[in-house]
Formats: sequence, C-alpha cells, structure tokens
Amino acid sequence: MKRKSFLFLTIAVILVLSAVAIPASAKETAAPSQPAVAAQDAQTLEIYITGLTEDTQNWFRDTIFPAFEADHPGVKLEILTGGWGTFDTDVAGWITTGEGPDIVYLGSEYAATYGKLLADMDSYLADWEDLSNFLPAALETATYDGHLRGLPLLMSPRPIFYRTDLAANPDAPLPTTFAESLAFVQENTVVGDNGVEQQGFMDIGGGLFDAQEFIGYIWSAGGELYNEDGTSAFDSPATAEALQFMYDRRRAVLPTEDTPGLPPIEGTPLASGKVVSGIFPMWNVPPTSDPIWENVAIGPYPAGENGQQLIQVFIDWLSVPEYVENKELAGEFLKFIGSKDNAIELSKVAGFTPVRTDAWDDIRANDPVWDQLLGLAQEYGRSFSDIRASAELRPLITEQVTLFLTDQQSLEDTQANLKEAYDSILEANGYLE
Repeated sequence: MKRKSFLFLTIAVILVLSAVAIPASAKETAAPSQPAVAAQDAQTLEIYITGLTEDTQNWFRDTIFPAFEADHPGVKLEILTGGWGTFDTDVAGWITTGEGPDIVYLGSEYAATYGKLLADMDSYLADWEDLSNFLPAALETATYDGHLRGLPLLMSPRPIFYRTDLAANPDAPLPTTFAESLAFVQENTVVGDNGVEQQGFMDIGGGLFDAQEFIGYIWSAGGELYNEDGTSAFDSPATAEALQFMYDRRRAVLPTEDTPGLPPIEGTPLASGKVVSGIFPMWNVPPTSDPIWENVAIGPYPAGENGQQLIQVFIDWLSVPEYVENKELAGEFLKFIGSKDNAIELSKVAGFTPVRTDAWDDIRANDPVWDQLLGLAQEYGRSFSDIRASAELRPLITEQVTLFLTDQQSLEDTQANLKEAYDSILEANGYLE
C-alpha cells in the first residue's frame, strides 16, 4: 500500500568477515596484535536507504557503522540509496533474481509479497532475549509462515484525533461504533452556501477516502481480507458494513458530489480550526509541545456491529533475503541496530518511533501526548501486515471504492468487482493453488 505520510527508509547490508591466521612461530615471538585482513578477503556490508535525510545517513556512516565494524574485523558497511518511486521495482528486482543487498528495508505490508523469498531467521533471532521488548504487532509484521524474516525497526501508530474544543458537545465521550462516529461527523460538520465550512472528519489524504483506512474498517467490523482458502473476502458482510459506513460519512460531509469542500488549509488540519476530527501522521500535526494538545483527544477507530476498535500500526522492518550467504552475520547486525540504545538514538536522529517498548520510557515520561499515543497503540494496535500483492491491490481498491463513494456504482457491484479482480490478482501472483 502507499506510504503517504511517513518518512520511509530502506536498508540493505552486505557483510563479510575474514582474518589472516598468524603462523605459530610468529605467535611465539611477536606481541599480540589485530590480525591483518587480506584485501581480497575483506567483505562489504551494503545498506540501501530510501528517502533518508543526510543527517540520518551521516549517523549511520559516522556512528553506527564504525561501532559495528570495530566488533567485526574485516567487515565494511556502505550505504545505497534511491527514491521511493522506484522502491517496488528495485526491491522486486533484487529479491526475485537473487542478487542484491543483504538486508532490505521493507514497508509494513511486504512480508506477504516477499515472504517466500526471505530467509527464515529464527535460528539467529528467536532466542534473542531482547525480542520480549518488541511490540507484538511489530514482530507480526516481520513474520511470514510463522517464522521471523527480519526485525522491525520503526513504527507509526495512526489513531483518530479529536478537537474537543471545536466539538458541538465537548464533554461527549469519543465515538466507539460506526453509528456513533457517523453521528459525530454529522453533528460537527457545517455546510454553508459556498460549501463546507467545518469538517467533522478528515482522512489522512484529505479526500474522504483512503485505501488503508478502508482495510482498517473491514478489520474493525470483524472481517478479514482473506478466506481460509486464501481467496478474497471482499464479498463479506464486514466489507459491506465498512463500505456503507465510509459512504454515509462522506455524505455527512458532502451532501452531494457537487458540494465544494473546505478551502486549502495552511499548516496542519488539526490546528486549522476547520477540522474537528481526523487521521493524520505525526509529522502533519502540531508539535506535541503546542498548547493545542490540551484540547485534543486521541482514540481508536470505531467498530462495526460484530467487531472491535483498533488502531492501525504501520511498521517498517529490515528483512534478510534468502540469497544472503552469511545469514548469521546479517542477524548480528539486526540485533545490533535493534538494540535499545540504538533504537533510542535513531528516534532522536530521524524522528522514528521505536518498536521496542523499553525504549519508550523516556518518551512517555517526558511527553504526555506520546504517552497516551503509545499506550493506545499497545492496547488497540493492529499491524498493517499480510496485505498480499499490495502494489496491485491499492489501485484496485481506489478505483472500485471511489466509484461507489461517488454514486457511480452500487454496493453489490463494488463488492463483486473487488472480489473477482482481487482473486485474479492473487491467483496470478501464486497465492492461490
């Protein structure tokens, strides 16, 4: 699925370890020294990073890499980088041809796409005592067919934010169901002669529809994307309930498709005074030190009749392709970069939220907003993972659901088209027998 709000990075590492043995006679006559490494035996650790800032790249080059190299004589770390626009093509080329970086940074949903071509890292990571400190939803993201394929690195919880000072009833409890959420949006949307003046809800893209949010509502309605046989479950009652909720919410904001929406917002939607609730990444909200947070409540997604509330958690992770020869050394690097100290430092340098709960102590102690956000992620978090053939699913959902939301296609036809097309995609990609 798309990466729209969040800084993304892709890391791959080629590690090689060698040492030249010291003859026995030399050991007897020479003082102990660091063994020399033959030039032809030295090996390189390549790191592929997408969209990483120069400051973060320098942190890897100047801090992390030298520390790891010092403990692994003969290993040299280097960075490869590129744009997110070519990410799918680049990664698919490496992993499917069996030639590329040794550690590949992947987005939250990619285990389903590449899991069969990634190494089973259980023998190198499963007994690591630090795993107990990782958020369970994060470990799920890096797992395929019951085995770890890498290690989670960073996370982005995506709750709903509410401006209680703008709400028609500031003292009302936050919505917990689709029905309550719809009533909230209706009550807090103002439409004037020239269009929307105040919007009761805004999605992450500002267009009253987001494919990832749609999947989240299927889950919170008690549904799943797949049947037990692996076929699409887009024809399920939960999918119908999620679609109808998103349609009704859209009509609560835009009575017709001809209704003008809000004028362009300068700054963040949450601080605009025009948006009462919405889903936003943390880079698109005011700083948590801003006094506005005294009037902001945070909550999980509403639930359908047979579902439960949740918060989608997007987790990016470091994977090890099956073609990597020295998987043990790759595992050592994963444990090194995934240590508590490095997780904290990376959060300071790059602004990433650690996936280790023991790295949250300082964050939660010093920031009430993050304290609440991380607590909700622990209670309600569901990893955005196991999204099969995601690069093809995203445009399919956008096309078909947009037709329904804009009154160009019925609910029944939308579900039927989604299921038929996605089943064909799943079969073509080898997900169905």
